[in-house]
Amino acid sequence: MIYILISGFLFMAYALLILSITVGWWRLKVFKRTDLMPEAKVSVIIAVRNEALNIEPMLKSLLAQDYPSHLFEIIIVDDHSTDSTSRLVEEYIVRKTEHQNLKLFNLGVRNGSGKKAAIDHGIKSSEGEFIIITDADCTAGSQWVSTIASYFAMQKPMMILGPVRITDSGSFFGKLQSLEFMSLISSAAGACNAGFPILANGANIAFTRHAYESCGGFAGNMQFPSGDDMFLMMSIKRKFGTKAIRFLRSEQAIVNTPATPGFKAFIQQRMRWVSKSRGYTDPFLILSSVIVLLTNVCFVFTAFGAIVSSYYMQNFLILFILKMLIDLPLMVGFSRFQRSTALLRLFPLMEVLNAVYTLLIGIAGNIGRYEWKGRQVV
Repeated sequence: MIYILISGFLFMAYALLILSITVGWWRLKVFKRTDLMPEAKVSVIIAVRNEALNIEPMLKSLLAQDYPSHLFEIIIVDDHSTDSTSRLVEEYIVRKTEHQNLKLFNLGVRNGSGKKAAIDHGIKSSEGEFIIITDADCTAGSQWVSTIASYFAMQKPMMILGPVRITDSGSFFGKLQSLEFMSLISSAAGACNAGFPILANGANIAFTRHAYESCGGFAGNMQFPSGDDMFLMMSIKRKFGTKAIRFLRSEQAIVNTPATPGFKAFIQQRMRWVSKSRGYTDPFLILSSVIVLLTNVCFVFTAFGAIVSSYYMQNFLILFILKMLIDLPLMVGFSRFQRSTALLRLFPLMEVLNAVYTLLIGIAGNIGRYEWKGRQVV
């Protein structure tokens, strides 16, 4: 009886949370840019480390942007790469002499190390009024920068959260990653428009220089290797309020990033993402995380119980169907937006796998160590 009451309470709280996020997504209007091009200087900052295999496609997509070149600069900051990343960028600059807006900076010993230090160095070396951050393994359409700049000019937010899509390359594991990642980005979009931003992804965020400097940049959380996106979002939320942060719903604003090729690299990546949660101070973010975590604990416990008891099997099927009904409307809406509805065939499987893996990663990411870009992180 106690188990049923606890399960019912948790799933009711979870349903209210996801319903709020779902309503937020469905009410989020599609942004349509005007033909009038903004006159603001934009700086795209990319922190890179050991990205020799990814750097050229990213540079090609950035140099193909339709935003006026005299109002647009690309700043690559190398975070102590041990491969040929810097050399490849330098060669690209030499070959593309017509693009004087592409610059390379190497993060010196005095400037520290890590993604936050690299981004901060890039911002301090930039000239733009608006800052856009993406990753070295990402690509975007030719209207990406101009769409973000137009949104800044028309809506005047302090921070923009942009859509990110994982490309699966046709592999089964890649499709599962793409579907799981879609649940994260859709939650970020819906929660932001509902008035309680709780997620951001550093592969596609933008903010004003004024907001960054007013919040002190990444001061206070440099000890966390990850979290440049989340910590900055929380700082802007505290300083300017939730309305200062907007999610940009536009196909032209989508950034594509490839699925992680191997299971070990995937786990290491997710542990890195989770590790930053130790620094969260936002009450609603913590509450939301606890609700999702405890719901997954209940779901996983019931799933394992179903293996040995028909009583738990019945409860598991009830919770499974209930969770599907809660989660599906948001996933359907967002999959239509990013044209990935075919992935929903894997949704029932993903519901089970996601609950198990997020529970295990949530624990491991907070107590274990992981490796990222050749660095051991405790």
